[in-house]
Amino acid sequence: MSYNLIIAEKPSAAKKIADALSNGGAQTTRVGQVSYHTLKRNGKNVVVACAVGHLYGVTAISKAWTYPIFDIEWLATHKIDKHADYTKKYLDVIKKLAKGADSFVIATDLDIEGETIAYNILKYACKQNDAKRMKFSTLTKKELENSYDNALPHILFGLAEAGSTRHVLDFYFGINVSRALTLAVRHAGKYKLLTAGRVQGPALNFLAKREKEISIFKPVPYFELESHTKYFIAQYKKGAFSKKEDAQLIFDKCKDKNGVILKTERKKYNNKPPTPFNLTDLQVEAHKLFGIKPSETQKISQKLYEQAAMSYPRTSSQKLPVALDFKTILTKLKSNITYDALATKVLAGSLIPNEGKKTDDAHPAIHPTGERPKDLTDRERKIYDLIVKRFFAVFGTPAVRESMAITLSIVDEEFIAKGSRTVEKNWFELYEPYVRLDEVSLPDLTEGDSIDIKKLAFLSKETKPPNRYNQASIIRELEKRGLGTKATRAEIVGNLYKRGYLKEDRIEVTPLGLKVVETLEKYCPEIISEELTRKFEGEMEQIEKSKLKGKIVLDDAEKELTTILEKFKKNEGDIGQSLLDSAFKAQEEENILGKCPKCEKGNLRMMKSRTGSRFVGCTSYPDCKNIYPLPRMGSIQKTGNVCEKCNTPFVKVINKGRKPWLLCIDPKCPTKANWGKKPAATKTVAKTTKKVTKKTTKTVKKTKATATKTKKAAVKK
Repeated sequence: MSYNLIIAEKPSAAKKIADALSNGGAQTTRVGQVSYHTLKRNGKNVVVACAVGHLYGVTAISKAWTYPIFDIEWLATHKIDKHADYTKKYLDVIKKLAKGADSFVIATDLDIEGETIAYNILKYACKQNDAKRMKFSTLTKKELENSYDNALPHILFGLAEAGSTRHVLDFYFGINVSRALTLAVRHAGKYKLLTAGRVQGPALNFLAKREKEISIFKPVPYFELESHTKYFIAQYKKGAFSKKEDAQLIFDKCKDKNGVILKTERKKYNNKPPTPFNLTDLQVEAHKLFGIKPSETQKISQKLYEQAAMSYPRTSSQKLPVALDFKTILTKLKSNITYDALATKVLAGSLIPNEGKKTDDAHPAIHPTGERPKDLTDRERKIYDLIVKRFFAVFGTPAVRESMAITLSIVDEEFIAKGSRTVEKNWFELYEPYVRLDEVSLPDLTEGDSIDIKKLAFLSKETKPPNRYNQASIIRELEKRGLGTKATRAEIVGNLYKRGYLKEDRIEVTPLGLKVVETLEKYCPEIISEELTRKFEGEMEQIEKSKLKGKIVLDDAEKELTTILEKFKKNEGDIGQSLLDSAFKAQEEENILGKCPKCEKGNLRMMKSRTGSRFVGCTSYPDCKNIYPLPRMGSIQKTGNVCEKCNTPFVKVINKGRKPWLLCIDPKCPTKANWGKKPAATKTVAKTTKKVTKKTTKTVKKTKATATKTKKAAVKK
């Protein structure tokens, strides 16, 4: 039996596609832990199989640790990464199914990664050069049916070539620069894995520049005057004073004097509705409102997409085309009691969204589909609610706000109070509780009115250093600088944390991160150059549009890297020594938790035994044998905080998929006195239960014994 083989990107997507095309009548077959689905569509046999993301990746042909290296090949992911063993069973099923197929359809995500996944599966597993292409932005039944019945005749070769080129380009930079840094340290006498990449380097570079600005910042004093009245606080109209004596002159002049209302102004203005979310906008808003990291927002969005509850999240677009059928989406949302009232209000309007300028050729802006998501956690529910409310808000009418200003004269010196309030909520009501605006109302006063000054305040202040980026603002900055893609930016930041180059949510560059940038800047500044990275990003776009060949870009990259790394190799000794001191000093600092509370001479340091178990010991050993155990699972970070009860350091324990928790490392700490013990009430219940169980057991045994005796007596008779 021949059939049409559809290849989806993930198991959940394959199931959605099969159910949509068969009206829920697809037959599921399991091969071990892998499922595929069989159905009929338009008289044709159809099989829907799935990948689990990338089934093929780039690796070096030679395993010798040297550089530069450009001899690469595409191999099955499970042959490259031992942690990707699970991908083999999916690849085996696709290979087996490909042998019986007479036509192929690609249904992976419509972006650069999805097209790369599909192209490699077609080429290496299915031995095909082309296939039809389903084009969809949601996993709803209607869109999937339309996408299959009107599939594009070919895969998107420009997108596939751009994706393949990007993977090879990133591999070239990643493996060569990382090997160069690591080997430099090894030649200096130690081993420490150091990495840098095509986008990692420039990202770390501008963060390091910000860190230096903060470290050398010297606060400058300045002075402000405020007049406090019964109704408002007004600031000196001419602003801050750089000299204290100038501020003091005005202060002395106005002190203990009353004021006169010189001027009042009120002005109404429209506050336009927000634009639809793209991925970056959603990540920034979720972090601002809920403190959810961009990487987690991306994962939650992907889950909602796979449940067909929202559109494809990895989009740059801020536009919602009319073809989406807003009325149908809103009607579905109206059927959910949570959104009934708001959806009804939106449906009564014009249904013309307020759109932004950014576009995406593949996908519209993020929007709900109207389908209800299932089994959401609290954080997932927050993200979904935010997406729905934002969708409502873009159809709202402008809110009306009023700005107010009162100018106050005190002995010919002017002070001004400003405020603003909402006059008509309009779209604010559709986006509650996510509208965060200051509401400061000023009273209706008449020009010429006298007003009592309750207090004249003299404020001494200092200028502040540049703000630190957080994990949302750094994503926005990477986008602004044209570094990375909408899908990779959160991962890039995550990798900088993993390598010990960054720490804290308000991002700090570690001494190791600063030293890596300093070294690269001195010996091969091109590696951390934003210009070089942006140049390659521009060429990727040209490849997508089939205006440039990937081979030309890779040949250019090979020449660039060869020149850069030759210069690096000449200075390898100096580079290694520079990095060595910093790398191990940074590692040592991260492992020191603080002074030993027992001997007060040595430091408490996180260590590993020969068997691999983790513990905290005193650096004054063997004079001080103070020791504390550490959890076997999860990563452990120092916090710099100590327990109030026992004066022992806290550490942060991070387990995948769980919320991080703080642990006082002393198992004998008074705060742990009741750990593992049952509450008194529980003990009483347990004790009573034990008595009842014991009594019941005795009764049962006694009953059985009586029954046996009766039976024996009956037999004798």
